[in-house]
Amino acid sequence: MARLRRGGIKQVQRQSMTMRKLAFVFSFAALAGAALFVLNNLGTSEETLANPGKDGSKTITTSNTIVNEYTTLTSNASSGSTTLNVAASTLNANGRFSGSLAAGDLVLIIQMQGASISTNNNSSYGTVSSYNSAGMYEFARVSARPNSTSITLSTGLRNSYNNSGKTQVIRVPRYTTLTINSGRSITCPDWDGSTGGVVAVEATQTVTINGSINANGKGFRGGVVEQNTVTPGTPSTYRTTSNAEGAEKGESIAGPASILGNGAFGRGAPANGGGGGNAHNGGGGGGSNAGSGTWTGNGNPDNSNANWTTAWNLESVGFSSTTSPGGGRGGYSWSSNGRNPITTAPGNAGWGGDNRQNSGGFGGRNLDNASTTRVFLGGGGGAGDSNNNTGTSGADGGGIVFVVAKGNIGGTGSVTANGDTPPNTSSCTTCYGDAAGGGGGGGSVVMHSLTGSLSTISISANGGNGGSQNIITTTGECESPGGGGGGGYVATSPRTGVTVTVNGGNNGHTDSPPMVNFTPNGATRGALGTTVVLPTTFNPYNTTNNTLPVTLVSFLIKPEEGAAAAEWATAAEKNNDYFLLERSSDGDNFEVVGRIAGSGTTTIPRKYIFTDPAPFPGTSYYRLKQVDYDGQSETFKTIPFDNNQKIGDLKIVEVSPNPFTNELRLIADIPEAGVISAEILSMGGAKVWETQSDVQDGRQVMHLQPEIKTPGVYLLRISDTAGKSTVMKVVKR
Repeated sequence: MARLRRGGIKQVQRQSMTMRKLAFVFSFAALAGAALFVLNNLGTSEETLANPGKDGSKTITTSNTIVNEYTTLTSNASSGSTTLNVAASTLNANGRFSGSLAAGDLVLIIQMQGASISTNNNSSYGTVSSYNSAGMYEFARVSARPNSTSITLSTGLRNSYNNSGKTQVIRVPRYTTLTINSGRSITCPDWDGSTGGVVAVEATQTVTINGSINANGKGFRGGVVEQNTVTPGTPSTYRTTSNAEGAEKGESIAGPASILGNGAFGRGAPANGGGGGNAHNGGGGGGSNAGSGTWTGNGNPDNSNANWTTAWNLESVGFSSTTSPGGGRGGYSWSSNGRNPITTAPGNAGWGGDNRQNSGGFGGRNLDNASTTRVFLGGGGGAGDSNNNTGTSGADGGGIVFVVAKGNIGGTGSVTANGDTPPNTSSCTTCYGDAAGGGGGGGSVVMHSLTGSLSTISISANGGNGGSQNIITTTGECESPGGGGGGGYVATSPRTGVTVTVNGGNNGHTDSPPMVNFTPNGATRGALGTTVVLPTTFNPYNTTNNTLPVTLVSFLIKPEEGAAAAEWATAAEKNNDYFLLERSSDGDNFEVVGRIAGSGTTTIPRKYIFTDPAPFPGTSYYRLKQVDYDGQSETFKTIPFDNNQKIGDLKIVEVSPNPFTNELRLIADIPEAGVISAEILSMGGAKVWETQSDVQDGRQVMHLQPEIKTPGVYLLRISDTAGKSTVMKVVKR
């Protein structure tokens, strides 16, 4: 039996906010640093994962396996609410789970659309005036399913959601481990305007991807080609209700083209959807997603051929060197006469027909998702304008992939959310081939390891290529290719050996004889997307530091005469019935070694101490679980304990990640409370960074944020006031 220190559980009120810390965080606000540690390393680990792993270990042995179930929000849901009204709450219509949705299951709430855009009939058309809740998302634990059309959450919503914005509620499998075998894959249904387009999985241990997670072309839909061109093309039609004046725009966070009542057609780009090619036979613009810079809609001209540079600059002086984030622009409109594009500018009457005007659809706009609070489907490409049944629709954008795991994420496979490429225009001996559609924008990938690492896999959210114009004729007629899709968004935990690409798609080409020296014929490439390393504060769950039943500020294990002494402190508690201290020999299988009464509801800081007299020989693993009066629970971070350790010497136990980018997590044995110095030294011994902090004795977890810009190999040294020091090699990425 575990023993209670000094005849019973010792429960001490904290008299100050700085008495005892779990870890020293190298910042000037010690308690704030400790609280940050709770959020970073506890608040997003298993406290939101009550009933983690309830769906067991999963190995994917087939291709195109769908693991999620989908429904829609039927009424608005406000921040703080615990009720979701949905079309069908069972969330097992396809039998992908062992039973209907129940307490302890996990759902993802994500609003797909609902942004407001400018409707001006000029180049500002489609500018996002307000995102509203488009792209907002959170994972939430289910506490009950009262009936067939409602779900109750254990914690209030972090965000507000609008049902008219096409908000999905997606059931997320809660695996212990997930393995995707080589040649096998997980995917999702196509986005159909209401549901689909998203893959989301959670694992309490490891995720091994030797096959793939594939959300290619699962995003916003491309504009649909039509055959009603009767009006000569004009560059000035940015939005119109007439499909005779322009082709259909791609779908975006503002909605499908069908709801754009004053502008379903024309070259203006609605948010991240590509604009449609203007009549007559202008190419569709590429869809988009992420990226940075000043958007112009003109994409990025391909200058890989010197003749092309010359041709671009005939459009306007210096155009060949202009750049724009987002999707690529569709090419020039119909011309009927053979001319040399290297010497004859677009719009010159000598081209005949519509004079080869700059009227292709604008590339989709880059979106603001760098904050990690929003993610978006890739925008659909705009359709090419057609009148002879040979044009093509715009391509679909990439979908969204979420992978959240407590342990390592790795493998030899891939995670992809690329935009699609539209078909090329028809080719035949008697037709001329109409304009092609734009490529789909790259989608979004969020991969987060709560306590492990991310390594070796490849991740891509590339834009699709624009469609090309196939034409078999010896005449001088020319039509337009489509613009390339813009790159997507990839956000991950710190990664090692992971290949990430968010490239823009290439523009299409034409094989019309007059364009032999300038095959892009005005179509441009999509731009690079965005990649980020998730901040340490990232938390995809709706549980926050303000809503946790228990605000834990410290949890540590110390040696004590052959025993293991667990100490933890709380800043506040809500409906806290009791704690369970659990022990494991392997870090996976735990047993309860002590039950300690909680303090109910209080805002007074509390401290708890419990001693396990019989830790396992060698290394034991301890974790703390908190249980509410209603039986709901949260489980905090696992801590290793070496039964052979003697805190007699200053010692660095572990440093991670290593290599590091901006932050180091250090575990160290501290023999005496006092001031600790942490230094980063060059390999030649020169000091490049230093900080100090007051610390407690015992095994401490420390967070360093070294201000080092130059990649390379360094020495991390910690020292105490007694002159003891210890050193470990670290690598700055």
